[in-house]
Amino acid sequence: MDVLHTILQQLVAALAGTTTWIQAHMATISTAIVTTLLVIFGDEINGFVKKQIRGYNFLVRTAAFVLLCVFGYGMLAAAGASAVRSLLLYFGSGYLPLTVIAAFVVMGMLAERKRYM
Repeated sequence: MDVLHTILQQLVAALAGTTTWIQAHMATISTAIVTTLLVIFGDEINGFVKKQIRGYNFLVRTAAFVLLCVFGYGMLAAAGASAVRSLLLYFGSGYLPLTVIAAFVVMGMLAERKRYM
């Protein structure tokens, strides 16, 4: 029984250390998740905007693309990182390492499905 108790104490200590490290790097992790999702789904976003502005002249299409890239993706990255950070913290610090790992695994599966890997 003492061996099991010792193993569980070590596991909890390792998880607590990992949680502390993740919390210290939460801004970077959240930004990485959002930017990865933007890369994975950027084609669909660009395709949607392209369909919407197809009938306009070259200057309007170019301006729309520049605005999308500068303001649209920039705003999505900034606001999305904040939202992802809140979402990751919603599950509590005890589940934070598992939640972050699950998020990256799901993104890897999405990228694989879209043939990015």
